[in-house]
Amino acid sequence: MLKVEFTDDARDYILQKGDSITVDMMLYGGCGGQFKEPAVSAGKPPLPESYDLVDANGIKVYMFKGAVSKPDGIKISLAVDRMVFRRLYVTGLVYEQPGM
Repeated sequence: MLKVEFTDDARDYILQKGDSITVDMMLYGGCGGQFKEPAVSAGKPPLPESYDLVDANGIKVYMFKGAVSKPDGIKISLAVDRMVFRRLYVTGLVYEQPGM
């Protein structure tokens, strides 16, 4: 079972938006090649059956299938950019980035 922890401000932000988040693995690329990076968004994914569902103290976490975490699990935090823009981010996932 995947252990999921939230910072207090991330928990508050998620609960303002609803009761669920989606953690996905996004593929980015350009001239330097392609790499994968996790992305967290508030809300339920369009195809929930494509994700593993974890209930973390009342918050539904839709995790991309095949996710591997560090032994301590993952932590969801809130970043505030330019004092207005807020985004969720995840630490504790194990994934490869080519060339690193």
